[in-house]
Amino acid sequence: MSVERVFCLCDNLVPSGSGYWGEHGLSFYIESGGLRILFDTGQSGDVLLHNARLSGVSLSGLDYIVLSHGHYDHTGGLMKVIGLNEGIPLIMHPAAFQEKFARRGGELKAIGLPFMRDELEVRCELRVEAGPIDLGGGVYTTGEIERITPYEMPQPDLLVESEGTLSPDPMADDQSLVIRDGDSLVLLCGCCHAGIVNTIECVKRQYGMYPGIIAGGLHMEKASPGRLLSTLGMLKSSGVKKVIAGHCSGDSIVSSLASAGMDAKRLSAGMPIIP
Repeated sequence: MSVERVFCLCDNLVPSGSGYWGEHGLSFYIESGGLRILFDTGQSGDVLLHNARLSGVSLSGLDYIVLSHGHYDHTGGLMKVIGLNEGIPLIMHPAAFQEKFARRGGELKAIGLPFMRDELEVRCELRVEAGPIDLGGGVYTTGEIERITPYEMPQPDLLVESEGTLSPDPMADDQSLVIRDGDSLVLLCGCCHAGIVNTIECVKRQYGMYPGIIAGGLHMEKASPGRLLSTLGMLKSSGVKKVIAGHCSGDSIVSSLASAGMDAKRLSAGMPIIP
């Protein structure tokens, strides 16, 4: 299977003078095997639509929308995209509907999906599944990712509400997108709350190989030196050829990978991943 296009439509960073808009959010556009897929929708929808027009990407007539998880900065543009694609299949994990919060300096901020389930059900074809899904065209969701590393643990300041009680969010809804490109795999991550090492190990279990290219959010802004070192070692030993890290990744993982001789750079809106 050959991939025609993978393109970043939303990221925190934009190239100076490019005309692209940035926001705290993420979105990728994929064309593969005749399918057109949107992975995440950014925070506002306004940035997504502007950047799509600027890049010549039509967001009408999409085949799927896939959500990496239920946080607002990956789902906020949903209704504006659905408005161009009434009845579209929307792929998400059931835990994406949970009420999610972040604790910031003693205060709670709601950071979950900004739309109710019934709002979505009347406008799209909801496919709420925990397991992996074959979308066709050589594109797959990972489904829920098992946590097997001792150093990629849920963040204590990200919380979920259950029966009136707040507890650390295990982020069961975190999933990534896998694209088969010839004999190799491309991995697109939303925030990778489950951890990038856990995620590539999940890919290896599902497909018998590690991804050659990783792009998206790696959620390592607050990673300890020990976690950075362990992650670096695993990415090198797995044979990953290129890492394009953005959104919530932080600068340390990019500079660490580059210093170790890997092809690593910062993601930005308007950046082509393939070709």
